[in-house]
Amino acid sequence: HMKPSTLVMCATTIMLAMGITSCKKLLEPTMDQLLVNDSAVRSIKDVDNVLNSAYDGMQSGNVLGGNATCYGELMTDDSEVLEYRLSQFGTAEMYNGTTSIQIGALRDMWRDHYATINRANIVLYALDSSAQVIADPNYARSAPRQRGEALAIRAICHFNLTRLWCLPYDVNNPGNNTAEQGGVVLRLNSTRTEQNLSKPRATLEETYNQVIADFKQAETLLSALPTPANRDRLSADAVRALLARVLFYKGEYAEAATYAKKVLSTGKYELSDSLQLLYRQSGAAMELGPTNRPETIFQLSNTALDNSNSLPGFYSTAGGGYVVLMKSDFKASFSSNDRRRALTNAFGVCLKYINPVSISGAPIVSPNVHIIRLAELHLILAESNLISGGDAQEALNSYNAVYLRAMRGGTAETSTTGLLDKVREQRRKELFFEGDRYGNMRRLGLPLKKGNDYRPFLFKIPQEEMAANSLIKQN
Repeated sequence: HMKPSTLVMCATTIMLAMGITSCKKLLEPTMDQLLVNDSAVRSIKDVDNVLNSAYDGMQSGNVLGGNATCYGELMTDDSEVLEYRLSQFGTAEMYNGTTSIQIGALRDMWRDHYATINRANIVLYALDSSAQVIADPNYARSAPRQRGEALAIRAICHFNLTRLWCLPYDVNNPGNNTAEQGGVVLRLNSTRTEQNLSKPRATLEETYNQVIADFKQAETLLSALPTPANRDRLSADAVRALLARVLFYKGEYAEAATYAKKVLSTGKYELSDSLQLLYRQSGAAMELGPTNRPETIFQLSNTALDNSNSLPGFYSTAGGGYVVLMKSDFKASFSSNDRRRALTNAFGVCLKYINPVSISGAPIVSPNVHIIRLAELHLILAESNLISGGDAQEALNSYNAVYLRAMRGGTAETSTTGLLDKVREQRRKELFFEGDRYGNMRRLGLPLKKGNDYRPFLFKIPQEEMAANSLIKQN
């Protein structure tokens, strides 16, 4: 998803109307702008350009490029923070649980998620309603892929917002997470077609249901298409993997296991030979397993011309920019035989995310950002089967796959006694500092490190949204 020069003419005019997607009172597009927007998307190629801009939106540090990963880790029990490195009116307030409507980093994150959603909605609108696009001779061949990818992007962004602005889904009360305005504002139409941008937040139940519905429709559309070679476009497998993650967080464990198994059973992926190299690849490169299949299911690819990865800035020692360290007691829980122990140094600095300056070779390119990889699906399958009463042998197999890859001289587990705790321990160790721990502490109702009670921190909805949207309720 490079930034093609052909994108400039159509995307810049479109972005005028979508830049602050919920701020009708602050940014009222003129009729001239709307006419330009309507004429800008008039072919399948134009639709692809807007779809590329949606991928580019996801690549932003404010969406999937790493900021949310760090913001969650500030609140978990795996990390400790060098407080003097925290930024005022940003990470310092998040760490101390005093988030406000004025924190620029959160305002940017909210805005960029909805801008990306809006780009996806423009794609869907053009495919449904533009006579010129529908008449394009390439419509029948390209529209299913474009529609599927746009739906998946919309689902990813809506779900990502729930992880920081909403209470966790109560997995012990499925189907009943219906508190008024407990979810996010569901934007299902482009800002060009919405008559009134003021809209209340959906319930958390409605939010999850919409995310799941979008993913399932995307899976249907993409299932007949090949998996992209370098995994930086959304495939049916990527959608199934992300759907397994969402269902897991929703407590729909049997269905989560089903979707995880769909991907695992393809045989197209395997656990990498090298955990360290797994995080060092850029562009089309992927670290492979013993029989040359990748672990990566979906990633953000970075190239010399198109870089975005904020993770080294939070975790890397290069340039003295790191903020988050692994707590000493958590580091001590990794045995000397655990290969993952080498992914931090003696001081607890995370070595998964190396500043590109530290990697030899030119030009300097940020490593790719893994959105979901095979190890997580093994852990979802194992835990979901154990909770839902599913296939115990399947749970053992997936647990052993992750455990034996990590442990030198490890012995396969043969008993399910105490296996659920072991699976959760492996999940914590395998996915540390990848944005997983915060969501799982919330799912399991575990106490956050800043108190003995389970009190999830909810970011404040930015002032621009509150001022422009008369129907929204503040956290």
